[in-house]
This record gives sequence, structure tokens and C-alpha cells, in this order.
Amino acid sequence: MNREEFEEKLRGLNSQLDEMNGKLDDAREQRNGLLRERFDLKEQRRYLRGQLREAKEAGNTDRAERLEARLDELQQQLDGIDAHIEEIETVIESTNDSVDAMQDSIEEARSELEDQQEAKAAAAPEDVTGEAVSDKWEKAMEGFNTMLQKGLQKVADTLENVDFETLGQDVSSAVNKAAKTVGNAATEAARGVENVWNEAKDNRQKPGGIGDYRISGSGVLDGGCYNRISCTGSCKVSSDIVCREITTSGSFRACGNVDCSGEIRSSGSFHCDGNVEAGAFSGSGSTRIMGNMKTGLLNIPGSMRVGGGVSAGELRVSGSLKAGGDCEADTFTASGSLSIGGMINAETVKIKLSRSQSTVGSIGGAQVTVEQSATAGLLSSILAPGYGTLACDSIEGDQIDITGVKADMVRGAKVMIRSGCVIEKVEYSETCSIDGDAQVKECVKI
Repeated sequence: MNREEFEEKLRGLNSQLDEMNGKLDDAREQRNGLLRERFDLKEQRRYLRGQLREAKEAGNTDRAERLEARLDELQQQLDGIDAHIEEIETVIESTNDSVDAMQDSIEEARSELEDQQEAKAAAAPEDVTGEAVSDKWEKAMEGFNTMLQKGLQKVADTLENVDFETLGQDVSSAVNKAAKTVGNAATEAARGVENVWNEAKDNRQKPGGIGDYRISGSGVLDGGCYNRISCTGSCKVSSDIVCREITTSGSFRACGNVDCSGEIRSSGSFHCDGNVEAGAFSGSGSTRIMGNMKTGLLNIPGSMRVGGGVSAGELRVSGSLKAGGDCEADTFTASGSLSIGGMINAETVKIKLSRSQSTVGSIGGAQVTVEQSATAGLLSSILAPGYGTLACDSIEGDQIDITGVKADMVRGAKVMIRSGCVIEKVEYSETCSIDGDAQVKECVKI
């Protein structure tokens, strides 16, 4: 195989890889649809739980039984969706790893072929090593191409055959079918890559890959599609960008939207003029997003400012978070400073207040806990002596246990009002306990 033939085959393989990435994007969209459906079902469950409490208080046994049966059905649906989301995420991750392996193999093949061509050129005319190696590579490329085509077809067939519009009615069977088939394709692709290329690769881990961008100085990156972006200097992205991974320890500025299917890791300065969507986001430096933030996992040991709303599967704050809109998550855990203009809406909300003052529009969740930190550094104690507080308009939940909260309304089934709280009105349906030094103007059982 000469260089021209190799380059032609390489272009074909790259085109096929792009096609597979497109299919993976479709799978991610279906996963996001399931996440939205899960959120809607949890909202229904929260509403029905309130209706159930009212039915029990009114002594309406028949209605209570119907509501309990419906809640059981919702819980089964939620359990099924949670399991299938996890399966699909595992499949997507596995398939991504396979694509990465394919890309690495292509780069290794290119490098090895160049080395062998150089050796062939320097060899004596009777030396046929280069020709033998070329034949070897041609056979490897053919095997690789066959394997890739097979995996592509399986992914395509799976996604085309699944009717995601009916997931609400039959989510278990539909997603199981997708997860099993795509999972088998991913496993086969990974095995094929290993078998085809194991003999030829030289075990050298080459940095970078197809579509990678690295900068350690200062540069401007055009918008478009990339694989991995790494920045240890200053990088400006001129428009919208789609990529698989971003790692930055310098200054990163995106003038448009950022769509990252994998993880964004920032230990420096990260600024986005538009919206950010990522599989995961970890910011230990300074992060500012002018639009909305949407991610599976949001970890903030540093500081983050979001002009719009935040949507995450799991949200962890150990630094500071400021958001102009709502924060929606399955679990919301914070031990730093909060300034949320809208509502925190999560199944589980756990906030440990620092010495600084936090503000939230309102909080809603099945389980809501607010406590004050027992320790603080010397500097913090000098600048902000005493414990911090959380100010909000209202808190609603099934189980509420709060300390150091100032609120107009607290409403729940089981309510615990501890020290440092100043509450205008408490409404509860089952139990309510108020510490002696807490201030509650009105407490009503509903």
C-alpha cells in the first residue's frame, strides 16, 4: 500500500468515524430525553404525595388507595428509567472508548507506515521489508474497515428501530433493546480493534489524535467540531464549538455556545458568552457562563457564575455558586456560598452553610437539610464571625430539617426547625419540632 492509497483509505475511515460519532450523538439525545422524562415523573410524584397527604387527613380511604397505587406505578417507572439511563451511559462510554481506540490506531498506523517507508527508501533494492510491511498494513486496514462497518451498522440499526416516543408507555423494553444491541456493538468494536492492531502497534502512547487541539501559549480557535481541546495558556474560541473533551488550566474564552459530550475540566479561568452543555463539568478555578448550564455532573470546588439556569443530574458545590435562574438536579449538595435567583428543585437538597451569607429564591425537594458548618478558618472567623445564614422565600418538602434559615414559609410533612431560624409561617402535615431559640411566628398543622 503506497502513501496515496493509505491516505485515501484513511479519509474513508475518518468519514466512517464521523458517522459513528453522529450516531452516538443521537444516543445521547435519547438519553437526555429519558432524563427529562424522569424529571417530569418526579414532579408528578411530588404532586401526588401532597394529594395523598390531603386524602389521608380527610379520611378519604378510597382516594388514598388509588393515589398509593399510582405512586407505586410511578416508582416502578422511575426505577426502570434510572436503570436504563445507567445502561445507556455505560454503553455510550464504552463506545466512546472504542472510537478513541480506533482513532489512536489510525494515528499509529500513519506513523508506522511513514517509518517503514523511510526505512524502505534507505534500504537496498533487494530489501523487501518495506513491501512486506506494506502488505501487512493493507491486510490490517481491510480487517479494521470490516470491523468498523459492522459496528456502525449495528449502531445505526439500533437507533433507527427504537421508537423513543413511546418510552413513557413501554420504557423498559425499548431501552433494554437499545442498550443491549449498542452494548454488543461497542464490545465487538473494542475486541476487533484489539485483535486487528495488537500485532502491529509499537506500544508507544502518542499524544493527541484526530481533531485534537493543544495550546500552551496564546491563540484563537475557530468554531466547529473537535475531539479534545487542551489549554495551558490563553485560548479564545471565535464561535460555537462541539467537542468531546476540554481541559484548561489557563484562560479559556468561548464567544458562542459550548457543547461537550464528555467532561470539561477547568482549573484556570473559563468564560462562555453563550450556553454550556457537557457530560460533566469540574471547575476548581473561576467559571462564568452568561447563558444556561446543563450537565450530568457539576462539581464546583472553585467559583461559578451562571447568568441563566443550571440543570444537572448531580450538583456539588464546595466553593461558590451564583445563578440568575433555577437550579434543577436529582441531588443538590453544597458546603460553600450560594446566591440563586430562582428555585433549587431537587429530590435531595443538602446545604452546609459557610460563614458567608447565602440567598436562594425558594427550595423544593423530597428531603431538604440545611445545617451550619461547625468549623471555619481563622481568617473566616475574623472577617465573618459567627455562623452563616440562608435567606429564602419558601421551603417545601416531605422531610425538612433546617438550621440558620430565614424564610417566609416552610411547608412539609415532617419538619424540624432548629437554632438560628427565623420563620414567618410553618405548615406541616405529620410532625413539627421547633428548638427553643428558633423564632416561628405561626405554626399550623394542615
